[in-house]
Amino acid sequence: MEGRIRLDRSFFSETERELFSFGDLSAILFTYPTGVHGIRLKNKTGALEILPFKGQQIWDATFNGRKLTMRSMFLNPKNVNFFLHTYGCFMMHCGALRMGVPGPEDDHPLHGELPYADYLEAELLFGQNERGPRVAVSGMYEHDVAFSAHYQARPRVTLYGDSNIFDISMEIRNRSSYPMDLMYMCHVNFRPVDNGRIIQSAGWDPGYMQLRTSIPGHVKVTPEFEAFQERLRASPELTRVIRPEDEYHPEVAFFIQHPLKDSAGLSHFMQVHPDKTADYICYRPDELERATRWIVRTADQDALGLALPATCDAEGYTAEKKKGHLKQLEGNSSVKFHVTAGMLGPKEASLMEEHITSIMEGGKT
Repeated sequence: MEGRIRLDRSFFSETERELFSFGDLSAILFTYPTGVHGIRLKNKTGALEILPFKGQQIWDATFNGRKLTMRSMFLNPKNVNFFLHTYGCFMMHCGALRMGVPGPEDDHPLHGELPYADYLEAELLFGQNERGPRVAVSGMYEHDVAFSAHYQARPRVTLYGDSNIFDISMEIRNRSSYPMDLMYMCHVNFRPVDNGRIIQSAGWDPGYMQLRTSIPGHVKVTPEFEAFQERLRASPELTRVIRPEDEYHPEVAFFIQHPLKDSAGLSHFMQVHPDKTADYICYRPDELERATRWIVRTADQDALGLALPATCDAEGYTAEKKKGHLKQLEGNSSVKFHVTAGMLGPKEASLMEEHITSIMEGGKT
């Protein structure tokens, strides 16, 4: 049984308004100073701020008094469509026809049309399942271009009453009778911490972590950065610990290949903080075959993509097509992707580290 409230733009104003409350869960509507609509889902320990009509991004995630979201120069989201004109969210959906950094032969926008898509519909969902009471935000974006592609995107973010962990999903439905190209990434941006330890159900050698050698056109590099890149190419394990002296300027990216799975089919990744809490993400490689590790540490941006689960690497349409990573979604069919993310307390993080260690020792793929 699931309740549903259709969201209308007229519900939102600069004055916060509680729309829903049940036990430890609530949903509060508001607008940012920039005029962008926001909905804050709250539970016992924290909150998510979601943009229901602009990409259905998770703009911010805060639990147990700690902001999980990357640091950026943007205090509030802006109502723009160009990727770099507002950047600083916790999670964005990327794709779905094109994704990644466009190469010289590409004409698509950075990470495709989904990050800042304008949603026709948005809704609040609530109910209860085996994990207890829950509240979610969902909606529908329709992409239709004559003589091209026609698809609908239906994302969902679900928060539970007593958990720092939340679920993210995206369903892509091809409304055309013809096959469409499919590229998708769930771009989750944690905030790195000095001396944070990365624990992962993937190896650390170049066979598991391939350094991205292409440099995006929107970034500039220094000789120090190039020297750091050379060391990382042969030794990805140098990034096991986020050392403050390392040169993550402008950014470092690895393509994670062949992650190991547990008996439930999940691959797990954590950044363990010095206080023993952890940032956490898991996904199903059977759904999302590739993942990217992304780290940037500058005066303006501080971000860690522990694992950005995707159908392909993030080098743009032409490069991914040449690699054989491009997917096809048949006409009048759909596909759904699932990711879980959030924060673990010290005890939970310790248990998860033990679990990841057992996966690696067992070598289950």
